[in-house]
Amino acid sequence: MGKMTFVVEFDDGKEPTVSADMDVAGGRVVAASWIDYREDFFTTEQRDVIAGMVEEAEWHDHVEEKMATDIMVKVELLTY
Repeated sequence: MGKMTFVVEFDDGKEPTVSADMDVAGGRVVAASWIDYREDFFTTEQRDVIAGMVEEAEWHDHVEEKMATDIMVKVELLTY
């Protein structure tokens, strides 16, 4: 079964009623959140610290290059 994530912004007080197991466009809501998911993203400064640690680990052969690259791709996606 495929899953998709949509982030929809509403004006304060104009949010629709949402409940578990409700049908939406032929699908069914299985999870909902009432926060801005980006609040938990890394800052650019935090991303730079992580990049330095990953680079250091790679330099000392604690992490393979592919793994280091994969980690940094995900860190970039989680940076706001």
